[in-house]
Amino acid sequence: MPDFMRKFIGLLLIFAAIGVASCQALLTSCSPDASVISSALPR
Repeated sequence: MPDFMRKFIGLLLIFAAIGVASCQALLTSCSPDASVISSALPR
């Protein structure tokens, strides 16, 4: 695997992790039944 591909995939994974974390934070701050949503999400 070429070097730039490895860097690109690494950045993609980092951005995906940040996106999921921020989505969960938004869900928990916005909705009153956030415990139901977070427990329904696969860990």
